Amino acid sequence: MAQAPAQSLTWSANLDALSMDPHSTNNSFTNAFVSNIYEALVRFNDKLQIEPALATSWKVVSPTVWRFTLRQGVKFHNGETFDADDVVFSWQRVNTPGSLVKGNLSDIKDVRKVDANTVDVETHNPMPILTNELVQLLVMDKGWSEANRSTEASDLQKQKENHANRNTNGTGPFMLKQRDVDTRTVLTAFAGWWDKPKHNLGEVTFMPIKSDATRTSALISGSIDVSVSVPLQDVPRLQSSGVDVVQGPELRTIFLGMDQHRDELLY
Repeated sequence: MAQAPAQSLTWSANLDALSMDPHSTNNSFTNAFVSNIYEALVRFNDKLQIEPALATSWKVVSPTVWRFTLRQGVKFHNGETFDADDVVFSWQRVNTPGSLVKGNLSDIKDVRKVDANTVDVETHNPMPILTNELVQLLVMDKGWSEANRSTEASDLQKQKENHANRNTNGTGPFMLKQRDVDTRTVLTAFAGWWDKPKHNLGEVTFMPIKSDATRTSALISGSIDVSVSVPLQDVPRLQSSGVDVVQGPELRTIFLGMDQHRDELLY
């Protein structure tokens, strides 16, 4: 990372987010990106522990039903108030044909409104790690989605877009200011966020740069402040140029699965 001016940050990666619709894709980069805009009932903290987000507390009321108390006073970016209807709507939207998120929430049978500030989440079977799954149920504004004909997840596989592909209305710490696909996406800090920001940023600009060489040169020249897609061979060059290179373990494990069940090889 190079030094960034206070209040603004420009960063890059080798690809763009596929969509601003939080339910349309299960792409890891896209999911991480839109999580700055949309939130779930719970979230992981920096130690990967579950903590409250749009829900303040929860309890198990039966082997397959969890009750969540929602955070009151939360506002969407357009000023509308968050409540149980938005949670139920988001669950229903996740289960529409275009959604690729529903596979990650398949242990959930139903989400029901108890009152304006309470929802019940029912699972097919006892699910002790339900909160880990609920991190992926990002909540959208029901009224905004209905007004903009975006009540179903956009189907990227069939190239069917809706308003939510390039426009957003979440409760998260950042709002979408500008969206130019494959060129530039600008987020601004949401002053009405319910939580206390752990940053001093007013605006964040993302510029996808596919070329490794171009992206590395932009980082060294100061055209961008951060790159998250650094080729290993460029690390010495970046370090010698005074750029801070932050390294750490991945949060996932990728492996090759061997086909052990065929009598003959396919190839």
